[in-house]
Amino acid sequence: MAIKNWDHFFKPEVRSSGKALADKGKVSIFSPSDTEIVCFVKTSPPVKATLKSNSVESQTVTTQCNCTIGRKGNFCKHIWMTLILTEKKFPDFLESKTDLEKSEGTPQATKNKPPTQAKMMSQAYVERQQALKEKQAAYRKEQYQKQKQRLKDLKAKKTNSPINSKFPAEVESALYFFENSGIELRDSLNKETITAAKKKLARVFHPDVGGSHDEILILNKYSEILWKYISKKS
Repeated sequence: MAIKNWDHFFKPEVRSSGKALADKGKVSIFSPSDTEIVCFVKTSPPVKATLKSNSVESQTVTTQCNCTIGRKGNFCKHIWMTLILTEKKFPDFLESKTDLEKSEGTPQATKNKPPTQAKMMSQAYVERQQALKEKQAAYRKEQYQKQKQRLKDLKAKKTNSPINSKFPAEVESALYFFENSGIELRDSLNKETITAAKKKLARVFHPDVGGSHDEILILNKYSEILWKYISKKS
């Protein structure tokens, strides 16, 4: 239902003041549930206005406001402002509503405050970290599947013909570790490629980004083996 059909509940000057408040933008509005809208006006003290319904199917909207006029049981500019913003941001809330009534109680301005900017930033950080962990887990799973296939291919290759490696056994093990992790160093083994490979895998294996302590220790071990081998060759 369009809020213009509720014009008769509000005096013209109340509607005008409510619209001015909505246009100023010094307002926080959010919907804690499908049956409630909460709106805070950033004044001192803050004003809290709410719209509630008993259910999504309910045709009645119950209003509350802790301003002076609202506490006297009248429809105030803050309620009209909340209706305007609700129609813009949460139109589904008003879709089946046909009746408007005042609540007998008065909301407390200190309860159900909207999330602060710091909390919203904190939540965004948690979500980014979770997304990163999921991405790292997916990468490790993919590398694990590739490793299984490489082991299978290597086993078949060993069965058919022996491998003659030009590298010492421990270097061969280190190279094989990087190959299993998706990085081929055998044909371009130098300090630059070793450093780049280590940095790339550290973004996956480090505990701070979803890896484990054992994984980063193994990465450091094999990186050090290759680094020492190249240093001796130089």
